[in-house]
Amino acid sequence: MEVSLPIAIGLFSMASVAIVVAAIFLTTAADIIASRMGLGRLWVGSLLLAGATSLPELATAITAALAGSADLAAGNMFGANMLNMSNLAILVALFGGRYVFQQVAPQQALVATTAIALTVLATLFAFSKAEVTWLAVSIPGVVIIVTYVALSGVLRRFSLGIEEESDGETPSHSLRWAWTVFAACASAIFVAGPLLAITADRIADITGIGASFIGVLALALVTTLPELTTTFTAFRIGAPDMAIANMYGTNSFNIAALGVASLFYPDGSLFADVGTSSISAGLFAILLMGLGVLQLLRRRPLTHFSFTTPTPPMFVGLYILGLFVVFRLAS
Repeated sequence: MEVSLPIAIGLFSMASVAIVVAAIFLTTAADIIASRMGLGRLWVGSLLLAGATSLPELATAITAALAGSADLAAGNMFGANMLNMSNLAILVALFGGRYVFQQVAPQQALVATTAIALTVLATLFAFSKAEVTWLAVSIPGVVIIVTYVALSGVLRRFSLGIEEESDGETPSHSLRWAWTVFAACASAIFVAGPLLAITADRIADITGIGASFIGVLALALVTTLPELTTTFTAFRIGAPDMAIANMYGTNSFNIAALGVASLFYPDGSLFADVGTSSISAGLFAILLMGLGVLQLLRRRPLTHFSFTTPTPPMFVGLYILGLFVVFRLAS
């Protein structure tokens, strides 16, 4: 798209606002769906809500893949997973409460481990430059998609037995209203996604900043706004299980979306063309999620300074370090 830098930034901003506004209503609708259908907040957060809030990443990854920009697609996904962990740490510190990790279901560790496994798989494919195709179909992409579906089934099975405390309030809206609002907001988010990818690629071309860094920073920052908004709202309505599961579930869906995007890549295997800077973002995402699993398994009271337990400042610091490494490698 041949437009000037101010126009590209303006379109980028408009799409960002549309995504945020739509995301505001998703959490309430998802909570009503969980309550009316008895699905459980962990399952709704890790799969239903996570899938909806990850639609910008899916749309931008497919658009970037069609444009032949492997680094923009992979950088967006790995960068989004990094940023989600930093955002979750900040939201937990501000709104989760000191005993948040003792309040959430133990199965949260399974949700987080699923996200790590998928990110490790995608990073290994990129590191090994896996260029395996069959009838022009990316085999690594298919493997990632199948793995996501299989692990989601396992998660669904383990989350069925979770008993959640009821707040005693009956949802004020009907199930039909909730599904209508959820579908409308998800559609709006999906439509705005491609515009983000197109304008981000244009901004990268004009400014001379590498596509991988644009994906890891600017594009990841905007496409994770739905997750940030919905997770914040979930904490505010007293649903920590939905909040935390949404972030880790989103990270899983992001990698599955990268697998889907690889099927649209026109130049062979997308993973074979992912650069070192994007791979480094994947490694930092794995590190941050690994620390998150440690928090969930130890189930200790939240502290802001510790040498033995991951803390919110540690997550933010590692995210900033990751950005620095990606920028240096992309330069």
